[in-house]
Amino acid sequence: MMQLAQSSPPAMRQRALLRSRKPLTRRELVSLFGRIKKRILRGGEPFGVFAIKSGRGRVFRLVSVNHADYAAQLRVDKAQQHWIATYDGSADLGDVWDDLCSFDRE
Repeated sequence: MMQLAQSSPPAMRQRALLRSRKPLTRRELVSLFGRIKKRILRGGEPFGVFAIKSGRGRVFRLVSVNHADYAAQLRVDKAQQHWIATYDGSADLGDVWDDLCSFDRE
């Protein structure tokens, strides 16, 4: 009876988190806060705030939790740290400002 050599499966390579931190710039902070503030004051359903890499820079999207793209954005590789937060109409604007100021600093 021939015995097959047992080999362990190849180890899955973990993607190293070597990307440097990139907090929001003052311009991004003011622009994004204004968009979020307008959406919160308007009321309505909860929405997520995402930072998405775009070329050498990044764009910020506000996506409703009921939109199909919301779930897709949450599944994107966490090393990119693109999800900032999820807010609804009852969010405190001071807390929103703190979230944006502390994004990608830790």
